[in-house]
Amino acid sequence: MVPKKMKPKPSKGDYFTEPSLEELATKERAEPGYCRRVRDFVVGRRGYGSIRFLGETDVRGLDLESVVEFNDREVAVYKDESKKPPVGEGLNKAAVVTMLNVKCRSRKTGETYTDGPKLDRYKEMLVKKGEEQGAEFVSFDGVKGEWKFRVKHFSSYGSGES
Repeated sequence: MVPKKMKPKPSKGDYFTEPSLEELATKERAEPGYCRRVRDFVVGRRGYGSIRFLGETDVRGLDLESVVEFNDREVAVYKDESKKPPVGEGLNKAAVVTMLNVKCRSRKTGETYTDGPKLDRYKEMLVKKGEEQGAEFVSFDGVKGEWKFRVKHFSSYGSGES
């Protein structure tokens, strides 16, 4: 049995981690100290997106439910600033964020644009929004509705749309 403080606490039902919590427990039993240095740890919410934390992350005792929150086209890590560790510690570190369901739609008709000048302007808006929030644009797939950006540390990030 792995002590509870050695692995992260589970999160809401539609949230997931890679490796899974079960895999983390198994690896911690096989290699004591594994949870102190999980490479490229991922936290996500089905249908909303995911965050891949770059390099090694100490996931021991993380309360994922209170730390990571995905909403429609928005993600927050350490929404409660008083619980945010210094940059580079916990999950307040460099990561690649993938947001899902980020689509260019007509406000009047609801039509989704998957190419052309409207999509190009939408992509430019995402690049600008990211820059304003201190994020580096990685990619945008207008067909899949998938927006990727890189952050140096955490705050709240999103497209600013609802």
